[in-house]
Amino acid sequence: MKRTLALLALTTAQFAMGTPQEVLARRAALQKAAAAGTKAVPALVQGLTDQNMVVRRTAARLLSRIEPLPADALSKALVNKDALVRRVAMDRLTTPLGPKAVPYLETALADPAPELRLAAVERLAAIKPRTKEVVDLLTRARVDADTSVARAAGQSLWDFHRDVKRLSERSDWDYEVRIAKTLPLPKDGWRFRTDPRAGGHVEKWFATGFDDAKWQQIPIEQAWQKAGVNYVGVSWYRRLVDLPAKPDLNAVEIRFLGVDESAWVWINGVYVGAHDVGPMGYNKPFALDITKEVKWGAANQITVRAMSTKGNGGIWRPARIEILK
Repeated sequence: MKRTLALLALTTAQFAMGTPQEVLARRAALQKAAAAGTKAVPALVQGLTDQNMVVRRTAARLLSRIEPLPADALSKALVNKDALVRRVAMDRLTTPLGPKAVPYLETALADPAPELRLAAVERLAAIKPRTKEVVDLLTRARVDADTSVARAAGQSLWDFHRDVKRLSERSDWDYEVRIAKTLPLPKDGWRFRTDPRAGGHVEKWFATGFDDAKWQQIPIEQAWQKAGVNYVGVSWYRRLVDLPAKPDLNAVEIRFLGVDESAWVWINGVYVGAHDVGPMGYNKPFALDITKEVKWGAANQITVRAMSTKGNGGIWRPARIEILK
């Protein structure tokens, strides 16, 4: 009965290069040989070259279960013509994750299947501590022909963190916080660029000296789609904003009344925080402390990385700087 069900489960394509009986016989021979442990390695390596995918995949799985792992033999499966065989080999050769996994992941980054390259990026990103070799491989993957792979690599290279509380959130501040003055950010004159590979932060698009002269100009206080940008994903806004002489203050914040749907903010090249609560954050105002980053009586570079995963996107409501007392 079990043999009959096995035959029914295999398609005609799976029985290429042999009758169903012949294929099952070759598969059974590999399973029997595997019981001998490391002595079965030559037979299993030979099975990786079988013209039938059922036999090839059986050989790969059996080879991956042998202890101690025959890494040199299994590494041959990383360049097998069968993508599933290559995936089995990559998963086993890179478990556990660590320095020994890196050469195999480097091979997987050149795999013809985007799914395997993406899996390799995800595994590289999970290696801790992150060595220069790992960073170099992730940086290389950032220009992958497949945008999903490139985005994953770019996101893995995110290294921005902020742990500064707003004045109203500080436990050492017992006084009432009031807005003494507001400085609206200009609606027009913003430089704008889409970032479909989500790697602008790696190229330092937030830096004060970055050349954005060729970027498109669009206004804020409206979705970027209203400016003719038919796009969903990550985009960047940059603008120089002149500030007056320093007033009397206890703190300074930058407030956005709405960014669809997430935002990451830099002031004068310094990361000051994010608003990233998912799609429902598109209409929620937020404020970030920028007391130490602003330059009074000078031009200030304000950079916003915005992300929309569906529908409209961008800084669609007014933004301002608030002087707090």
